[in-house]
Amino acid sequence: MQLPKTITTSLKLKRGVFVLPEGITITGNDIVVDFGGLTLRGTPQGIEPDKRAGVGVRVTGKNITLKNLNVHGYKVGVLARDCPGLVLENLDASDNWKQRLGSTLEKEDGADWMSFHQNEKDEWLGYGAALYLVGCDGFSVRQCKALRGQCGLMLTRCNHGLVAQNNFSFLSAIGLGMYRSSHNKILQNKIDWCVRGYSHGVYNRGQDSAGILIYEQSSENVFAYNSVTHGGDGFFLWAGQTTMDTGRGGCDDNLVYGNDFSHAPTNGIEATFSRNAFVNNVVLECWHGVWGGYSYDTKIVGNVFGFNAEAVAIEHGRDNVISENLFHRDLTGINLWKNATQDPNWAYVRKHETTSRDYDIAHNRFVGCTKPLNIRATDSVREKANTIDTTRFAAVMQPSGNTIVATETDTKAYQKRFQLPWSPTATVPGIIAPAPLPGAPMPFLPKNALRGRRYILVDEWGPYDFERPLLWPRGEGIYEILGPKGKWRLVSAEGATLSQTSGSVPGEVRLSVEAGRVGTTKVELEYLGEATRDSGGTLTPKNTPVRFGFSRFFAPIAWDVTFYPWSKAENPADIHSVPSERHLDQVRALVKPLKTEKRDRLDYAGSSFGQGIPSDHFYTYAEGSFTVPAGAYLLDITTDDGCRLSLDDKPILSSAWKYQGPTLYTIPVTLGGKHKLIVEHFQIDGYATLKIDLRLGR
Repeated sequence: MQLPKTITTSLKLKRGVFVLPEGITITGNDIVVDFGGLTLRGTPQGIEPDKRAGVGVRVTGKNITLKNLNVHGYKVGVLARDCPGLVLENLDASDNWKQRLGSTLEKEDGADWMSFHQNEKDEWLGYGAALYLVGCDGFSVRQCKALRGQCGLMLTRCNHGLVAQNNFSFLSAIGLGMYRSSHNKILQNKIDWCVRGYSHGVYNRGQDSAGILIYEQSSENVFAYNSVTHGGDGFFLWAGQTTMDTGRGGCDDNLVYGNDFSHAPTNGIEATFSRNAFVNNVVLECWHGVWGGYSYDTKIVGNVFGFNAEAVAIEHGRDNVISENLFHRDLTGINLWKNATQDPNWAYVRKHETTSRDYDIAHNRFVGCTKPLNIRATDSVREKANTIDTTRFAAVMQPSGNTIVATETDTKAYQKRFQLPWSPTATVPGIIAPAPLPGAPMPFLPKNALRGRRYILVDEWGPYDFERPLLWPRGEGIYEILGPKGKWRLVSAEGATLSQTSGSVPGEVRLSVEAGRVGTTKVELEYLGEATRDSGGTLTPKNTPVRFGFSRFFAPIAWDVTFYPWSKAENPADIHSVPSERHLDQVRALVKPLKTEKRDRLDYAGSSFGQGIPSDHFYTYAEGSFTVPAGAYLLDITTDDGCRLSLDDKPILSSAWKYQGPTLYTIPVTLGGKHKLIVEHFQIDGYATLKIDLRLGR
């Protein structure tokens, strides 16, 4: 069968696989295309996810229906523009583009941070998407899948639509994103494990990933009965730059009802500068259950909060209702305050009331909370009929920094703690409960599912989806073996020893890694059992051997690092203009260094590179020497602001000499023997980072 490149009439196609890098186009009015299970592939299966490219299906017109299609291996699976009445049904847009992440178990990489603040010119397209819709009023997206990519369904200027019974999970950025999109219904979807920037017990950053993202004047939507667990944020709502600049509008009057927003590294619900209702949701084990900065006329009613650092935190809020909630073992139940000062140049402060006042806090139950109420600099707080139960519990959960983590020795108790009573159909006066979809199952995690932030496992390609065998460190030489049920055996170990050579999956093993080892440390195991699917989406049948384990390469680089001042007076009038490439040479010749130091890793990040180094306007000059066996390697450079790099006195990176946020550059190199690197870096202002990693190539 030949697949037409352009479809203008209704068609019913047959199952088959087509590799079409350029994709297909569907255009016209009143068209139904039933693909019959056909698969479109943009790049060959097995290619690394960040090499996937192109658009699978482009759609324009009116009242177009696409169903029963698989679309994989593209930067964007389906891109629809100006297509009112669009229907997408039973599409599988899994395994499309995603970036390789630079963050590791030990430390985050600033280049992994996302930014969704602007999408007036399709800025979001740069992050890829399974399904990307623009100007598609009256749309319907039902029973579709987007797994193991970066972004799921992204909507811009799409109103009066329906998103129902979809599975947008295990994505490395956003499950569902909405921009200037209102009057939509989001019902009974699975949007779990949309996350990055997390290493359990080490850092919980989220890096602006989220299950559901609501931005820029998206109002009067209904979000009901969705499972949105283990997201960077569960639900992330921001009024938009228009509101910041004018003080008017917002993402207002959204009803968020009966959802599970648990296990977010940052906020289960973040909703700022807006007016909304959050009713009958469950929010467990987050940094903040609700972060509601500058919220007003907002209802937080009938929710179950548990094991959060702060269950409800609102700065500069007013006229809010917090009632009939359960707060179970949160460190702080309700935290309300205003700051002593605000930036007078901020337009929102000049044009919008930003006091902290007029709260109704009633009929809440606080059980085992360290501090039920923490209210400061807030006027007219009316408390009524709240109950405080000071029951003390065994220390299965412990405070750690800005969150609560489980003691690692009792996984079963850890899981059991999250089975709190929760009824998303409880009656709440003044709120009309959304009707569930007739005959459609609820998407919530089953009781026997592994859940909790302990099971947010993020590697270079995003969150682990439990469909393949995985060896994961749990501290003190213990490694957990996860995956479908089966057996494992040791194939080889280089630079490490294991406590046993075979066992069951799931299970655990003790593993000792040779301390200070230079070169490759590698453990290879073999799994045999159920069918598996790797992080790129390749399926391996049942009872077929699958290799897994880990491989780490470390070659110390002896760095001599020198920091120099960069006078603002030497910078042109534009404070963000880039210095000339000769200027650092002049500074090194004439100016006394701020500081010198020796390191075996070049890894700086933050508002300062260390004591004696200013936060703005400085240079870094570093020379590094190292020796490695002959082979193919990759140099990863993360920089903010600019840098250039030479290897053995030959330039290998010059395009990064510019003003920029944290950005990752990867350079393939062929090495062997002794080598020298020279790194030159400048910092103008804001966040700063400079990181160099050497890893094995493929």
